[in-house]
Amino acid sequence: MLRLRIQCRNWGFALGVGALMVAMGCRPEPDNNLALHVTVLHADTGNPAAEIDLELERRVLENGVLNGNYQPVGSATSDADGLAHFFFNRVNALDYQLNLVSTDWFPRSDFIQPDAFLASSEVEHATEATPRGTVHIRLVNAFPLDENDKVQFRTLNPPSEYLTCSNAWETHLGMEVDVERTCDVEADRYLPFRYHVTRNGELTEHLDSLWVPRGDLTELLIAY
Repeated sequence: MLRLRIQCRNWGFALGVGALMVAMGCRPEPDNNLALHVTVLHADTGNPAAEIDLELERRVLENGVLNGNYQPVGSATSDADGLAHFFFNRVNALDYQLNLVSTDWFPRSDFIQPDAFLASSEVEHATEATPRGTVHIRLVNAFPLDENDKVQFRTLNPPSEYLTCSNAWETHLGMEVDVERTCDVEADRYLPFRYHVTRNGELTEHLDSLWVPRGDLTELLIAY
């Protein structure tokens, strides 16, 4: 009977120590090695976008003081599956900024809160890439009649979150019209446009479109 009591006391002591360790917060320290796994998708098709250059930056609190400038963390390029990976150490970061910096795609910045790395040392993030093309638009009065010759032109560019060609009407009068401008549009799609020509008091309306590939300079010449 004495031996049984001693064993019970030993077990009770062990359980008490275990409960004390839990109460004192004895649990694994957060992993200081972090990973950000990025999936890049084509904004139009939703398919994986390959060979997209990305840069990761962060703002850091140093000794309780915010360093207002973003500091580089690393760079990566998406693979055939649209995946890009960043591996870095945990610091006292205020926020992270993921930048899309590929030349033939519109620049984009996503903000990632550091709290995302509290639940897990590995975080997954999806972003979209929008292809960019450049259009050189030139309007030329190739068959001048008199000073009342008039051309009106506008693009019918779909609304975009990026800075693209203005859809505002532009109007030019006279016999020596030769104007041009260059602007960016969302590429790998048709760019519709409209123009009106007034000559000798007669108005002619035109509606057309032009295919704009990503990464190229596309010429749009209206010789009226």
